[in-house]
Amino acid sequence: MFVGNGMDIFAMLQEAKGKCPKCGKELTFKSAANLAKSHDISENVVMCDSCNRVFEVNLVPGRMTLTNDVTSKYPQVKPGKSGGLFSKLFKKQA
Repeated sequence: MFVGNGMDIFAMLQEAKGKCPKCGKELTFKSAANLAKSHDISENVVMCDSCNRVFEVNLVPGRMTLTNDVTSKYPQVKPGKSGGLFSKLFKKQA
């Protein structure tokens, strides 16, 4: 059970974090949703600022799960290239 007011829940949703299933970067719902909107995407999706992939999202207070990759639905989005020598040499190991 959650005790609080609507603004508490709203803040928890906005600050919910999740990992991009494509590149592994940690995203915050608010910034990832705003990035999608900045690319003229009005659906309820988020966009990774690292690999430029667009995902459907499951959101609960404090946690975000990125589900289906729907980047192909948005021709205005150009996915970033993954891999490359720099990425392989300097990628953070989990």
